[in-house]
Amino acid sequence: PRAMSARDVERTIRDFATAAELAREAGYDGVEIMGSEGYLINEFLAPRTNGSRTDEWGGASFENRARFARRIVRDVRAACGTDEFAVVFRLSLVELVDDGLAFDEAVALARLLAED
Repeated sequence: PRAMSARDVERTIRDFATAAELAREAGYDGVEIMGSEGYLINEFLAPRTNGSRTDEWGGASFENRARFARRIVRDVRAACGTDEFAVVFRLSLVELVDDGLAFDEAVALARLLAED
């Protein structure tokens, strides 16, 4: 594996928004964004897998590690609206690995996503 470049990250965020928009256009009532269980978004959130980045997308800072998830949710909501389209974010509250997303960070992320 390799670290995603900033360009890769931005493209992936756009891809999430585009996929959600296509789901809405196809008649779906909403989407569930997988931010848990070791999937890509979770890898950005966890210090174990993203703690060594030195840019705005990772490192020791929870704010940086949460930026990817927050941007995806914001961009999906912007693309699809929230009036009649559900946007659900799946989040693990307990990670059973060392240096996973801490419980207090998971709670903080849930609050941030609700506010965004």
